[in-house]
Amino acid sequence: MTAAPHAINPKHLRAFLAVAQTGSVVRSSRMVRRVQSAVTRSIQELERELGALLFERRPQGMLLTGLGRTLLHRVERAFAEMESARQGIAAAGPPSGWNDHAPILSLSLGRQRLLAFAELVEQRHMGAVADSLLISQPAVSQALREVELGLGIEVFIRSPAGLQPTPLGALLALHVRRALAEIRAAEVEVGLLQGAMAGRVTVGTLSLGRTRLLPQAIIHMQESHPNLTVSTVEGSFEHLAMRLRAGDIDFILGALRSPEHTIGLTRETIAQDELAIVTRAGHHLAQRPDPDFAALANARWVLPQRGTPTRELLEIALQGRALPTPQVAVETTDLAITRGLLLDSDLLTAVSPHLFQPEIDAGRLAILPLDLPETRRGIGILQRAGGSPSLAARLLMSSIRAIGRL
Repeated sequence: MTAAPHAINPKHLRAFLAVAQTGSVVRSSRMVRRVQSAVTRSIQELERELGALLFERRPQGMLLTGLGRTLLHRVERAFAEMESARQGIAAAGPPSGWNDHAPILSLSLGRQRLLAFAELVEQRHMGAVADSLLISQPAVSQALREVELGLGIEVFIRSPAGLQPTPLGALLALHVRRALAEIRAAEVEVGLLQGAMAGRVTVGTLSLGRTRLLPQAIIHMQESHPNLTVSTVEGSFEHLAMRLRAGDIDFILGALRSPEHTIGLTRETIAQDELAIVTRAGHHLAQRPDPDFAALANARWVLPQRGTPTRELLEIALQGRALPTPQVAVETTDLAITRGLLLDSDLLTAVSPHLFQPEIDAGRLAILPLDLPETRRGIGILQRAGGSPSLAARLLMSSIRAIGRL
């Protein structure tokens, strides 16, 4: 989780929100229980960080500028995440005496300490967090101490095996990550309004989105917005969905899973895909003018692991044709390994053909003329339900939709 060029210190956002809501430094100082000069300094520091005026100072009060209104939208969403954290902890029945006005719940810790806590829940090792954030291990320890002392509850279980987040710690970290994602989006959007059409989109990619849709969409987007950059995150669907729910990535592109696996996410179909049976061009089945499915009975396969959508779809298709479960010689999801095995052996695979389109076009691999219409599935975009994607993310998704219509 990296900061934008104009990095917001979350410690100033409580004062900003109070002034935006009340239109007055005097009234906001009572709301946040800070002296007026401290509120004024927070607003000035925030404006300095962003390089923009957020309020018009008028005799009748403080009036948000256009940039201020843009920031307010994201700040309200960030604080809504922390309110959800507070309510979730309260509903779980924490120990008596816990502090429901802890500094972390109002984002009143420094950004680095919020990041250190969130990363510690994920990595569970102080040294690893220190290395990833380029800070000292004592600084990570101090961040954890501040969080726990402020809350009045422990958020980690210490053991010889290391740190294990408690359920309340994991819940709090989830909402902290989401709040930080809103702050990052605010930084980018304020920059865009200042004329700096720059920003970063982080996309979780599954195999079916990587080879055509995403590369062409990036090229299409960057023709108009060359300063927008794209980062991709690869991994299993479960890993990417976890990171999407935490706000670490903007959206996922790939084969859409069934609704029971996408609870809390919105699904949008961009294109359709159908599995094909692929082998080397010199394979004896590829040489037959009219192979039938019965010829697959003794075939040996390279396929993804059990439980993956491709494997399940193929097994169901073969069973529907009274064929045995495929004899799998190699289990892998690595396309490079699969490609090498196909080119130099008699193994078959079931795959979206565009994943090996260069080899098919070059005549090195061949698609067997055996249709599998029941394996048809949607390729699309997954977003977090209730999320508010940044402008940069919206631009890339728009490009993906345009490529999908071609």
